[in-house]
Amino acid sequence: MNVVVELLGYIAITAGFLALTKKEMGAFRLWHLISSFFYIIYGVFLESMPLIIASIVFCIIHVYHLKKLKKERVNSTQKS
Repeated sequence: MNVVVELLGYIAITAGFLALTKKEMGAFRLWHLISSFFYIIYGVFLESMPLIIASIVFCIIHVYHLKKLKKERVNSTQKS
């Protein structure tokens, strides 16, 4: 397998592990979003539709929740 493709896989794994070390939900979601993005690229190179589809779904979920967290933070600062 191409070294670049394997490197993408290792970057995705590393970002996923970094996500697990985060206690704050926003940081967790951001790192898992980065991991999922690299898994999409990795899946394209591997021509693995299950990997691509799952990673896209994870990206959508994390973007949704990150926007929700941002909105909650804005609302809580406006109330103060």
